[in-house]
Amino acid sequence: MNNQDIKKRAHNVVLANKKQMTVSGVVRVENFNDSMIVLITEVGQMTIEGADLHISRLSLETGDMNIDGELSGLFYSGESYAKGTNLFSKIFK
Repeated sequence: MNNQDIKKRAHNVVLANKKQMTVSGVVRVENFNDSMIVLITEVGQMTIEGADLHISRLSLETGDMNIDGELSGLFYSGESYAKGTNLFSKIFK
């Protein structure tokens, strides 16, 4: 799947009681385990840290994800996915 296959989706994060998180605008999951989840979202790479993390729902078609566990951190890095992350988009900016 490349950038042209993905339609731009809104990115939102809803956190409830530090135990449940809903994320929209998810493009793909890069890595996950019970203490960290790394996502690529419409606004860049997102890292979620915590304990006993569990992806309870994931739909890459809609870009929606639900996460349960003891959430302790949320970090963003990188460029927006919609701006392009391939070599040619960086060369021809």
